[in-house]
Amino acid sequence: MYRIQVKSQKGITLATLVVYMVIFTIIIGVMTTISTFFYGNIGDAIDTPKYVSEFNKFVMFFVVDIKNYNEAIVTDTTIEFENGPIYSYRNNMIYRNDVVIANYVMECTFSPKQYGVNNITKNLINVNMKIGKEPEETVTRNIDFTLKYW
Repeated sequence: MYRIQVKSQKGITLATLVVYMVIFTIIIGVMTTISTFFYGNIGDAIDTPKYVSEFNKFVMFFVVDIKNYNEAIVTDTTIEFENGPIYSYRNNMIYRNDVVIANYVMECTFSPKQYGVNNITKNLINVNMKIGKEPEETVTRNIDFTLKYW
């Protein structure tokens, strides 16, 4: 008589294979969802520096001028330095002597202020600016700049 010896079968059964496939499908689905949210938010974060750079371009010109002049005529939309450049906000842009220095400006107001320190009155110009394309993607800055005072 012949004896058939069955060797030990160490392998993956069909049931375990199905369980592994279900687990891998769930993991891939979760990773896809996380990746979609991540890259969607990264797109918003990528646009923000573009708008901050528009504000920085304005500040780059404005700081040089504000430190060279001690008087300015300020209205809501214009700043006119005495015998110097004129800054104006119109058409969602900021102009310096009719040259565009900042784009994507949704709102911008200029206002004069005064600040006293130790019997010295300093003239300030407040710049309140909102930059962006969409209301939820805006960068808002409200900064006081001090005119030259000596």
